[in-house]
Amino acid sequence: MNHENIILIGMAATGKSTLGKRLARRLNWAFVDTDLLMEAWWGAPLQQIRDHLGLEAFVLAEAQQIQRLHLKRCIIATGGSVVYSEDAMTHLQGQGHIVYIETSFTSISRRLTNPASRGLAIGPGQTLKDLYDERAPLYARFAQLTVNTDGASPEESCSAIIEGLSRTAQEYP
Repeated sequence: MNHENIILIGMAATGKSTLGKRLARRLNWAFVDTDLLMEAWWGAPLQQIRDHLGLEAFVLAEAQQIQRLHLKRCIIATGGSVVYSEDAMTHLQGQGHIVYIETSFTSISRRLTNPASRGLAIGPGQTLKDLYDERAPLYARFAQLTVNTDGASPEESCSAIIEGLSRTAQEYP
């Protein structure tokens, strides 16, 4: 596989970090979670950052964090709201291949047991379903590859990502 980086986008609780770590081990690449970078940069948990900054400033801070990335041979798991920033997504497109980790709303709502403490960029009065419906088309728009993980093991999902990117590289050298 001859890609600079593999960037995973998608909603919270789709398994971006779980898959990212597995992919990194399989490819012998580094793994970077941009939510953890945000926490390190700000010196606080993501939810505290979100609460302190407010929604708009949080999304902007996340975009700025993304734009500071200049990595090679990394699997990058992004925060779910990265797709709100055209500039951040353009930067990521220049950093590697973007893979949308697609998961049904039913699966996400079952897995996301702690939405109030996850640092979600969710607006006042907005439900998790509203957020899902708003973001799904954005993820699809920016993705070079979409991998649906419903009913698939993490290992199967990793294989689907590797195989899908290998096909993409052959089709578009």
